[in-house]
Amino acid sequence: MRLLTTDRDIRGQAEKYYADKLRLMLAVLGAGLALALLLQLNAAREGILTEGYFLPRREKAYTHTLTLYTGEGEKESVTVEVEPRKLTREESRELLEKTAAGMESQILGENASLQEVRSDLNLIREIAGTPVTVEWELDNYESLNLDGSLRLEKLTEEGSLTELTARLTCGEEEEIYRAVVCVYPPLLTKEEKWKETVDEALAEGQAESSQQELKKLPEAIEGAPVRWEDALSFPAGPALLLAMFAAVTVYVGKDRELQKQVRERERQMSRDYARVVSKLVLLMGAGAAVRTAWEMIVKDYQEKKEAGQVKLRYVYEEMALACHEMHSGVAETKAYENFGIRCRLPCYLKLSSLLEQNLRKGGKGLSQILNAEIAEAFEQRKDCALSQGEEASTRLLFPLVMMLGAVMLLILAPAVMSMQV
Repeated sequence: MRLLTTDRDIRGQAEKYYADKLRLMLAVLGAGLALALLLQLNAAREGILTEGYFLPRREKAYTHTLTLYTGEGEKESVTVEVEPRKLTREESRELLEKTAAGMESQILGENASLQEVRSDLNLIREIAGTPVTVEWELDNYESLNLDGSLRLEKLTEEGSLTELTARLTCGEEEEIYRAVVCVYPPLLTKEEKWKETVDEALAEGQAESSQQELKKLPEAIEGAPVRWEDALSFPAGPALLLAMFAAVTVYVGKDRELQKQVRERERQMSRDYARVVSKLVLLMGAGAAVRTAWEMIVKDYQEKKEAGQVKLRYVYEEMALACHEMHSGVAETKAYENFGIRCRLPCYLKLSSLLEQNLRKGGKGLSQILNAEIAEAFEQRKDCALSQGEEASTRLLFPLVMMLGAVMLLILAPAVMSMQV
């Protein structure tokens, strides 16, 4: 608190701090207790035990967990199964009669009546909300399956009669429900009817030209003339989409490549900084002026580049541009300033600032300052090399993981195949 405040009353600040902390702790504790109490009351309200010994029966059997306290004060958790209430014979009989009376509406499904069944029937096995179970029997299986689904291959427009028999059971009581249904083929939509007509016409054409080299397509369907054409495909579509995707990828990829080149340029210039400053110090120590040393470094680079001894080095290109500016009449200080701005790196901005100050104010300490800058530059170069090594090791992780996956696959595949055998 002494480091964070300029107030001399440290004791008062400390008292206020601990008071606020205690107040916040009590507020959190109170909120937690209130939440715990609310949850406990809600759990107690959801309890279904009545008068300590009664559990309500429901339509279906269920289990409920209770805590049993013995006379000796011990307690244990007990799971109790609660069966549905067993109906009396009169109640079972009344429920069966009521269920049988409404059975037709239960099994109709999407059909309007049992006298015209054109979709699957709903032959249920139990009545929801009651202990009534149902078993079905059919007098034949030509048009219906036991689950109520239609056997489409057997249906005709004349209809097919089938008698359904349901045995309803509730406890020890039974009730028989019988119904006769007339099953017809499903009604087709306009599109389905047309497709069926076209298929029939094609089948007739196949029968007529089955022994010929060419299959003749029908010239008329249902008395109406028709015309056939090859369905035009568009194979250029995927290629066009691929080209568009590739164009966008190239557009974005070029930007990324450009950014990568900029980063590589900055790394190269950062690595060359120590070498450039060392050459300047060496030439200045030999008696050359700053501008002369600058021009000598540029000349040496250009000769080696023309001879193919060195590749493109961005910092020397920027130094050559600065020489060109000075030869064109730009002030030397301004040329150094522009050089630092173009390089954009802090180290080169610092170098240009030092050279400007040396020209404006003069002084004999430039060599010592640059020597110190060389030592710092070599440390930065070392850190840069370490960071690049870490990046390279990170890039190698993905191939290593892929190789690990391949090895695991080679190991597990024979084991799995042997287990299957």
